[in-house]
Formats: sequence, structure tokens, C-alpha cells
Amino acid sequence: MLPFLALLAVTLLWFLLPLIPALRELYRPTDIAPLKVVDRSSGHVAYFARNFKQYLERALPVEAGAGDYSGRMLEGTEFMRVNLRPTAITEAEQRTHNRIVVFDTPLTLEGRETFLLEVYARAAMVFGPRTVFRAVYGEHDLVLGEETQVLRWTHATGKLTVGAHSELRGRVSSDAAVQLGSDVGFERIGAPVISAGAAQEPPPPPPSAPQAYRLPEGAREVGDHVRIEGDLAIPEGVQVTTSLVVAGRLRLGLGAIVNGSVKAHREIVLGDEAQITGSVVSRTRITMGQAAWIGGSAIAERSVRLGKDAVVGSPTQPATVAATDVELVNGATVYGQISAMRGARTL
Repeated sequence: MLPFLALLAVTLLWFLLPLIPALRELYRPTDIAPLKVVDRSSGHVAYFARNFKQYLERALPVEAGAGDYSGRMLEGTEFMRVNLRPTAITEAEQRTHNRIVVFDTPLTLEGRETFLLEVYARAAMVFGPRTVFRAVYGEHDLVLGEETQVLRWTHATGKLTVGAHSELRGRVSSDAAVQLGSDVGFERIGAPVISAGAAQEPPPPPPSAPQAYRLPEGAREVGDHVRIEGDLAIPEGVQVTTSLVVAGRLRLGLGAIVNGSVKAHREIVLGDEAQITGSVVSRTRITMGQAAWIGGSAIAERSVRLGKDAVVGSPTQPATVAATDVELVNGATVYGQISAMRGARTL
């Protein structure tokens, strides 16, 4: 038995050898580098929308011209083009349309329409409340009224404005900005700026350097960051000039600043007007107070909550907010992308 047990032990050690770095990082994390999530994935948010536009360019028949037209795509799908007679869409006997609708003229609809196939707006469009879309693409500014439902994806080349109590399934994107009303649910959004209500700018640099905060005894420097065993509470109005890895819970007081990135095994709480210039990663939750700012990405395994006027990222440094659940209070703003596995909502 002894030779067999020795051979078994050597075999197990051989298989476990490649996993040693991962196991060591799991129990004693040291990584602190910002996550470059936006650079790798932001272009895919509008993937389905751009494919749909390419499909229309190939499939619209030449004889459709630029006026009003009803017919079939080259592959047989029914469509309707609205241009010279904008009322054509509202004069239909029923408000449910089972064909692709192309709008070539600016138009404001009353609402309560149901589009069973995609909508393509080549001009600025305002859709009324309680409209249901399979998917919608806007070449210019696009306004969706209150209680709108989109079942697959939404894209606007211009600004996308979404009314209160709406539900946006699938991917939502804009080449300019996305402004969400209150109580709007969504799953994934990508845009230069995303806001619940009016967008906010990142805070300006403080007029004078805050007082440096001396980290507690036991803090040890590991590479380019400092590791803290247990919880850490940073007082209000002070500044930490290094990146941090906290084995417990991290809390920043009013106006406290961390010039670097932060990772914590437990919850991370930013008090009102607190700032972290780099990325923030938590194994549980990230909670941002009023007017708090995270310069890089905010990633949590459970939830991220952006308080009133809180900001993630900046116009020159797009970032990602990613968690199982995401909440945005009025004024919360993200420059880049939001991804919520179980869903996100404005409050």
C-alpha cells in the first residue's frame, strides 16, 4: 500500500500544482489592477442593433423609394415605410403592427402602440406612453414615453430618453447619451454617459490637498498597494495616497479621498462626496453616498448602489458598473456601461 499511496500523493500534487497561484489568490488576494472591462466589451452592447441596420440596407427593395410604401422585404418580411403621410401609422384600424415599420420623418405618436417586429426611425422620434416594442433603432434622438416596454434591444445614434416606469429588456445603447426616468428597469446599457435624470459631471479636484491619513498599525505594503487585515474606516476629509486591499469591510467618511484603486472582501461604503480615483472591487456590495465619485470601474459580486448625484467614470475615462443587482438614485451617472445579471433599476 505504501508505494500506491506515495504514487497517489505525487499524482494529486502534480494535478494541483497549476492551481496553487489561484488558490493562494483566493484566500489571500493581492491583485489591485483596474479592470479594463469597457475596452473589451462596450462595442458588443449595440451588436444586434447594428446587425439589424445592415439587414435593412440589404433587404429594403429599391422600388420602396423615399415616400410612403407598404410591401415585403427581399426575403419576404412585411414592412411599412412612413414619410409623406405621418398619420398613416395612427390611422391603422388597430394599434398592433405585425410588420417592420420604417419612419423617415420626425413624428410624435400618441402611445399605446404595439410593434411586433422591429422599428427603424431615420428621423428624431417621440413615442407616447405604454408603447410596446420588439426592438427599436433610432438614427437620431429617440424618446420613449412612460411605461414603455422593449422586449429585445434598443439603440439610438443620438440621445435616448426613457420615460418613467419603463422596462428595457436585452441590450440598450446610444452613441450619445441615455437618460432614464424614475423606476426604469433594465439589464445592460452602454453609452458615453448614462444617467438617472439629469447627468452629473465628475467632481473637480479639491482646492487644496487634504490631510494625509496614516493607515493603522499592521498595514503592510505588497507591491503597489497596501493590505489591511480586518475592517478599515477612513475618517472624513482625509486622503490616502495608495491603493488598498482590505480583508474586511471598508468605509470612507464624508469627503475622504483614496488616490488609487480599492478591493475589499466585504462591503465598500463611500460616504457623501467621498472619492476613489481608481477602480473599486468588492466581494459583496458597493454603496455610494450623495455626490460620491469612483474614477474607474465599480465591480461587486452582489450589488452596487449609486446615491443621489453619484458618478462612476468620466468623459475621458469610461468605466463599467457590474453586479448582480444595480440601483441608481436620481442624478446617478455612469460614463461607460452598466451590466446587471439579475437586473438594474432607477429609484
